[in-house]
Amino acid sequence: MVFSFIDRRRRFRLATDTFAILERMTLDEEVERLYEDTRAAIRAYLLCLGISTSQAPELTQETFLRLYQTMRKGETIENVRAWLFRVAHNLGVAARAKEWHFSGPEPDWERMKLPAGSPEQMLIERERLANVQAAILQLSPQQKNCLYLRAEGLRYREIAGVLGISISAVGEFLRRAVEKLGERDHG
Repeated sequence: MVFSFIDRRRRFRLATDTFAILERMTLDEEVERLYEDTRAAIRAYLLCLGISTSQAPELTQETFLRLYQTMRKGETIENVRAWLFRVAHNLGVAARAKEWHFSGPEPDWERMKLPAGSPEQMLIERERLANVQAAILQLSPQQKNCLYLRAEGLRYREIAGVLGISISAVGEFLRRAVEKLGERDHG
């Protein structure tokens, strides 16, 4: 009788330990999947914030490390993508505050997919992208941030949460950004 109780306890402990390992593996796999799906967008956003190309990968990894730590504690994250951008934004702003100078974002040509075609078509498309990049550099930091996050698929409410501003401010920044880009395109 005593042996069966001890055996049941060992089996329960073994089952609990196995469940914990499987749960951790699932968490690891989930964070890894999110990393693969979102890291390029997070890195590009950090570059838009003015983070150097050498520092952006470090801050991207830090963002996902914080995600892992938060999820491991069992905290619920309603919208993981918006949460990641919020953390990246905060890390980027903090890192930029420590630097002496602010540099504009560099074009991320690897992320921009150019259509295959003749060399002339590719040149025209590169010039168009360079013009868009130049126009974006003329936007205010808030307009750039809102535009980028909207292009990444975040809703106005989520953008407001990431940047710590009101939803109506997001709408106004986006309206002004589109207006300025339109003027540049027609001017």
